[in-house]
Amino acid sequence: MKNSKPDSKKGVEATVDEPRQTRFIPVSKWNEFHEWPPVGGMRHLIFFRNENGFAKVLKRPNRTWLIDEKAFFKWVSEKKYKPRKKELEIQENTKTSVE
Repeated sequence: MKNSKPDSKKGVEATVDEPRQTRFIPVSKWNEFHEWPPVGGMRHLIFFRNENGFAKVLKRPNRTWLIDEKAFFKWVSEKKYKPRKKELEIQENTKTSVE
């Protein structure tokens, strides 16, 4: 007789590691689910979506911007922090004043 039990370990790991489906959250409702970024920050990311690569996180079936939650957090983890020009100037000034 064959073993009728399915490999339970394999099924549990697959459901724990990756959810089956992602949520699409409207920008205006983002802060009901997550504290960061605020809606204004999210709108800034949307405005510069072609420059910052945020376009791959967005869906727009109607006139409403929807954020793919899973893709958003993947985008955040892949994004490298680049200091702004002002931050670089401040860092250079503090180095020279310390020396």
